[in-house]
Amino acid sequence: MRKLKKIFAFMLCSVMLLCAGCGDGEKKDTDRKTENDTQIRSDEVDSQEASSDDRVQIDNFEMTLLDGTKTSFEEYKGKKILLNFWATWCGPCVGEMPAFQKLSEEYPDELVILAVNCSEDKDTVQKFIDNNGYTFPIVLDTDGAIQTMFGGIYSIPVTVIIDADGYIVASHVGAADADTMYETYKSELSLE
Repeated sequence: MRKLKKIFAFMLCSVMLLCAGCGDGEKKDTDRKTENDTQIRSDEVDSQEASSDDRVQIDNFEMTLLDGTKTSFEEYKGKKILLNFWATWCGPCVGEMPAFQKLSEEYPDELVILAVNCSEDKDTVQKFIDNNGYTFPIVLDTDGAIQTMFGGIYSIPVTVIIDADGYIVASHVGAADADTMYETYKSELSLE
């Protein structure tokens, strides 16, 4: 868990330096402007790949899905996992979600998308998911416990790519458009 916290501490420093995600910070000129005037440039997406010497395995943790089902991270071992921290008010988060839907539809036997909603209430999240027709698993983190477990997620989106053995392969702070992120995640997940 200590290595995991170090990786996320590094990611958080990167976020603060780049102001890549949704959060307080000066808006920059962009390639894309989103619904909520949250802006991001595709060259601001920060990606970190884990070297084989620094591999970090995710410990098991409990979670509650949007439908009320209780589950754990352990239940998804054996599949590649895309763990995303997001919120409905975050433009870049919302902008990349079609990539998650497309990946979950194209690779249902190889990949699990776990979209961890950051601290919003169930009704807000349910309305957003229903309006957009997303079918991948949505995790509710209303009290921020999962965010804290991952070293504190203060700027979103944050996406962690995890291999079938539970090791972090790569991580991203921020997001570009859905098509770009689809190709990026597909490549990092080695999906063909």
